[in-house]
Amino acid sequence: MSAPTIAAVEAGGTKFRAAIYGGDIAVVPHSPSPIAEVRVDTTNPAETLEAVGGFLESHDVNALGIASFGPLIVDRASSDYGSVAPTPKPGWTGAPILAELRDRLGVPADIQTDVEAAAVAEQRFGAGQGCDAVAYVTVGTGIGVGLVRNGQVYRGRDHLEIGHIPVKRFEGHDFAGVCPFHGDCLEGLVSGPAIHQSAGAPAESLADDHPAWDVVVDHLAQLATVITWAFSPDRILFSGGVGANAHLESRLQAATAQRLGGYSVSHATNGDLVATAGLGNDAGLVGAALLGASLLL
Repeated sequence: MSAPTIAAVEAGGTKFRAAIYGGDIAVVPHSPSPIAEVRVDTTNPAETLEAVGGFLESHDVNALGIASFGPLIVDRASSDYGSVAPTPKPGWTGAPILAELRDRLGVPADIQTDVEAAAVAEQRFGAGQGCDAVAYVTVGTGIGVGLVRNGQVYRGRDHLEIGHIPVKRFEGHDFAGVCPFHGDCLEGLVSGPAIHQSAGAPAESLADDHPAWDVVVDHLAQLATVITWAFSPDRILFSGGVGANAHLESRLQAATAQRLGGYSVSHATNGDLVATAGLGNDAGLVGAALLGASLLL
């Protein structure tokens, strides 16, 4: 009998990545490379899923794992499980990502949010190795948070949306915010689009000492403090076009410690509580493959 192969899909607002991995992904000691991979522009659901499904069908696979942008319906009691919830992404509200690809391939399949899958991958292969509990935070076009403990994702009826918490404003920063739902929630104030609009330039073009980063650090430290007190992870990993900036790590460590104010049994003096994620842009896809592999255990 030939070794199993795993199909993995990372569904993003700009592009979908689909890849084929060997079934030994759950036991290899390092982040694996795919056997084959394709990237598809995210247009409308029918066109995008047709292209992704066609690629996957060209390979003999045994299971499928999907890591998707949200909001996503993850209530298993819902008939729409695995579909996109109401979203600003035109045409994608209600898109049945899981059902469409699962039915097309006819193999065991499941879905997580992109940040949930990335958290699992970082705990297994990345900067969360050796940690029982890991929080993964992506700060880019939006702000998403995934939490994993011993390989198991934490969620309730819905997945977490900690990126939309209210925050205490940085002194003198009166920007209205860009979140279409809440205005000046965390995502509304320090996501990539928020930085671009408030600073007048995209984050990647700003010097490390630009005042906009003071706002980012202050607000993300508030997020890290909330995550620490609510879930007490061993490590909080930042990623994304904004969050993975190398100059932020030490500043976030210091600002988070200051915010905690000594009121944390294990984390008050833990200098490595906050770190930069280790797998870069591959975390979500690798996490999707791990999800697929888990269906064969």
